[in-house]
Amino acid sequence: MSDLPVQHPGADDEVAELFARFIDQQLDEAGHQRLEELLRQDPAARERCAQRLLFESDLKDAIQPSELEWLETRRVVMARRDGRPAMEIQRSQELRVGPRGRIEGSTTTKKKRRLFVVTGGIAAVALGIAAGFFVPRMIHTRGVPLLRNAGFETTDLSLNPTGNTSALIDWQDYFTSGDVDLCEIARVSQGKIYAKSGRNVARMKGGAYLTQRLRDKNGNPITARPGARYLLTGWVYTEGPPPHILRTALRVVASSRPAMIQYEAVHQQLTLSPDPGWQPLHIEFDLGENLERTPSDTMVDLRPVLNLKDRELTLSIDSRGNPASVFYLDDLALEVNGEVPR
Repeated sequence: MSDLPVQHPGADDEVAELFARFIDQQLDEAGHQRLEELLRQDPAARERCAQRLLFESDLKDAIQPSELEWLETRRVVMARRDGRPAMEIQRSQELRVGPRGRIEGSTTTKKKRRLFVVTGGIAAVALGIAAGFFVPRMIHTRGVPLLRNAGFETTDLSLNPTGNTSALIDWQDYFTSGDVDLCEIARVSQGKIYAKSGRNVARMKGGAYLTQRLRDKNGNPITARPGARYLLTGWVYTEGPPPHILRTALRVVASSRPAMIQYEAVHQQLTLSPDPGWQPLHIEFDLGENLERTPSDTMVDLRPVLNLKDRELTLSIDSRGNPASVFYLDDLALEVNGEVPR
């Protein structure tokens, strides 16, 4: 452990109070601005905060020393078979729990690590001041969604004899629709349609839907927050008779089948052009301040009002309109639209 100087802050020690809230990730926007101002003005305060960062690092090492590392390696071989281009993809995965091998008790290693923590802490504070924003604002990535398999390329269909499959990894949470599949679209359409990028797209027939439980980059659930706003983007290709209506929603699934109860925090409906070619998708979601909702979809008679605040959100994309119409989706993304929700 590092030796912290003995501090006896009084009740008015604002820096100590604000920095403690920063460490606990409980600092609001006004607190961010005030702490930034105090650190800019007081070099001694910056030094104290750097020492506190070092202490927190050592404490975390003592209490929770384990590390988790997931390593995935892909080997891609491109060749020609029977005069036709072919591609083979091999994947290997490695999971490591615990730190990599190192000489325990090495004073040099610990000193280097500690020096990095202190230097990194001071540099981070200085960078935040120079850029006009403080480091704590970067901590709230837990409210930033990251769609999994957003380009539909996780599954390799090159060896699939039909070029399509009903299994869409990460896109069948809670519910599965028999009218949606994953396609290597250039092969399935015999060269009529090509993916916006990569090889695969999601094909949605009339009445089909895709759902994904929302997570951040660390796997934590995205929950409904008052005033939160999100932006869904991507590309869509329409085929068949109009109207081509795409209905999207951020939902809370209170119960799955057979006693299904769903609540919609927000939904949008978009009518797309029947013109051929890929069209950009741009859908804004605004949850609003009041999150009390009645069920939007239910298979039971009970329809209780529910406050959706802090409940896990699921993205739903539904094909509506003409039952004979078809949607192709590619390169989807969901991002925060405006300030990161807290």
